[in-house]
Amino acid sequence: MENIDWKLLLSPFLSFVGVIIGAFLAFLSSSFLKKKETRLKISEKILDKKIEAHENVLELAKLLRSTLSVNAFTVEKELITYPLILHNKENYIDWKSHLYAKGNKNSHWLSESTHKELFFIQDYFVNLDNTLENVPDENMKMVAIILRNDIINLSTNLEKSIIEYFDNGWKDLRIASKKKKFKYDSKIALNRLKNYNYSKRHLEISKYFYEKNPTFPATDIKPITILFDVAPNGLKVNIIKIKEIPNLDNSGVEYELFFKDFEYDEHFIRFGTCDLISSKIRFQNEKIIDIPNEVLILLNSWIEENQELSY
Repeated sequence: MENIDWKLLLSPFLSFVGVIIGAFLAFLSSSFLKKKETRLKISEKILDKKIEAHENVLELAKLLRSTLSVNAFTVEKELITYPLILHNKENYIDWKSHLYAKGNKNSHWLSESTHKELFFIQDYFVNLDNTLENVPDENMKMVAIILRNDIINLSTNLEKSIIEYFDNGWKDLRIASKKKKFKYDSKIALNRLKNYNYSKRHLEISKYFYEKNPTFPATDIKPITILFDVAPNGLKVNIIKIKEIPNLDNSGVEYELFFKDFEYDEHFIRFGTCDLISSKIRFQNEKIIDIPNEVLILLNSWIEENQELSY
């Protein structure tokens, strides 16, 4: 047998092997790129769904903030408003349908914090149902004035959770699992509910049960309230500052009273305290100071407007 020249066969063999390896690597590369492209497309779809869900829930927060006016002012010269969703029973029913529809449709795509806030809002209105079923339609506006700050707080917390998502949370593409708990711990939820007017002013709300009651309720008292008159030249005069402080036995609150003649006076002068249970003013100052009658009229109006909150 003649000797085979292996050198002549080696070159075609290596070429063949090179083609096989090249094809295999091309296949691997193509497969990897397709998988990567598929993952990117899926991630893009998930991100779009999550963004859309948070935008939908943001609409709920905006709806919560929508208000109507009763064309009346507080003694602090602020317009009295109340939530649109509590204008009447029809509005309230429409709101709840909207709330649950948006919640069910978008819950899988929401961040954990937004999920918790949405469930807390639903729990709040479930509890409120038991109260509102006793309120005639014509009294809904009065109850809405009492609950105004509750609704604003619910809206604010929901908006904060959504802003958190758009700031950083969008990077998390995980989808919510039904097995995961998306409600606040019951202790946390109950503590929050106790601090809402729905709980704190329940006795006042009960005045609007069953029969028509056209009397406007007291608006919420701020930690610091400023009252004043306006002079013909537009200057604020007869200015009184009312500051909430704990009472002596720490069982409730009373209010420190301060006064200054004009808005450009540098300092307020403390002249006493008052409370909303006895509705008495206690004058306390080492120096003799002149308190204009107009200031006492303003203070008396504020006490009359807010003394129901002590019930």
